[in-house]
Amino acid sequence: MPLQITNTSQLHTTRGTNSILTGPPKVGKTFSLRTLPGQVLIADVEDGQLSNRDCDIPAVQITCWDDAKELLRRLKEDVEFSKYDCIAVDSISELAEIKLAEELKSNTNKLAAYGVLSADMTEWLKEMKRLPQHIIFICKYQRNKDGIWQPLFPGNNLAENLFFWMDEILVMRMVPDAKGKPQRVLQCQSCDEHQAGDRSGALDFFEPPNLGHIITKIMSGGLQQ
Repeated sequence: MPLQITNTSQLHTTRGTNSILTGPPKVGKTFSLRTLPGQVLIADVEDGQLSNRDCDIPAVQITCWDDAKELLRRLKEDVEFSKYDCIAVDSISELAEIKLAEELKSNTNKLAAYGVLSADMTEWLKEMKRLPQHIIFICKYQRNKDGIWQPLFPGNNLAENLFFWMDEILVMRMVPDAKGKPQRVLQCQSCDEHQAGDRSGALDFFEPPNLGHIITKIMSGGLQQ
């Protein structure tokens, strides 16, 4: 197909937002999936939807790498899956660990196994973020060698490249409000201790822990609804 000239304002309309949601354990990342707008599908990798047991969000369970590939295929080809507005994967850190364990069983060369993990996860993540839906990847959190908190994966390559691939790196944190009372927020820009990022330019440094609000603000160019 020959190249066709379009414009930047049209390019982003062919897909939704893509975001990494990271942060410390038990801070409310999984719970926040209930704030996603429209019809939501959760791909549960950690068997960890206890915090959402009181609401009936459609979900599939991912227990192996073949399940992850099947999810991607169904999202591309199956009309039953195309009806969803938002796809949440909880979590891609766990999915990477599953993939690595599978590779280590069949590959005695540990370095080669990490190489396959990086290549296959990279391809899968990039294909997922090209889908027309809003895509949310929950990710574990760790300190790097410089003491900065960043997304956690086996090996270093995936965590380092996320900032180049994904539009939004959101960090869920507990910070004190004006009265010193802890409040849950989404940090959308980096600081000395936490890696975050907002490619849209629409988000403030801190935003409410509501993913529907985040998506609406990005899609409207930062205008409040």
